[in-house]
Amino acid sequence: MGITIAPAGSRTMPPEARAFVGLVIGLGVWVAVAAGLPTRDPRFWYWAAACAVGEMLWLRLPLGRATMSMGSTANFAALLVLPTPLAIPAATLGSFAIERTFMRKPLIRALFNAAGTALAMGASGLVLKLIAPAGVLALRDARLLLPLVAAAATYYAINRSLVTAVLALDGALPLSLVWRRNFGWNQDLLPCGAALSLGILLAELHQNVGPVALVFVLLPALVVFRTHRQRYTASASLVERRRFEREPEKQAVNE
Repeated sequence: MGITIAPAGSRTMPPEARAFVGLVIGLGVWVAVAAGLPTRDPRFWYWAAACAVGEMLWLRLPLGRATMSMGSTANFAALLVLPTPLAIPAATLGSFAIERTFMRKPLIRALFNAAGTALAMGASGLVLKLIAPAGVLALRDARLLLPLVAAAATYYAINRSLVTAVLALDGALPLSLVWRRNFGWNQDLLPCGAALSLGILLAELHQNVGPVALVFVLLPALVVFRTHRQRYTASASLVERRRFEREPEKQAVNE
């Protein structure tokens, strides 16, 4: 699942967080522009729309101003199906369009999230190029596993690291605390792995049946999303209940 930063309202970010956001936006825009703007290629618009559909399935995380979406499913599929100069701007545009129109986030937040997508896509594409220069879907044996796992792990690491860092800087919180509260291996790894695995299935299905493949992946993607939302809702409720239970104890100690 993809992670993004949600609106902050009227709150002003600390200078360190603003500098980090500016750096990420600058690097992300550079990666997207360097990949090219293939607007005349119909594949670009199809995959930009597919990535946008995934971004529409989103939920809010417990700590900070972050949201999680199923955008990584279509993003990862685009990376496997398209040349990198097509995949990066398609996923970046899909993210930015939904952030601004559907989720109505401020411009800076939408730019940061889109830039983070571009960086995750660029890093994952580089890994694929190094390990499987002929194209990962051209492999039909055990060699297929290494590039897929390496690219998925890179996408996951870049996506989570950017969001954890900006939330930690914004809230003056330890990185470990932000990671545990919002992610954590026990509640994040399985659904994120499922989302990226669906991206691999979408890519393979697209190669065999064409653009209609997106229709057949939407339902399992929705199932993964709803399951993850239920887990996060239960986790957030448990944290709130524990905090409520500790407050009387603190008051008794103070008295």
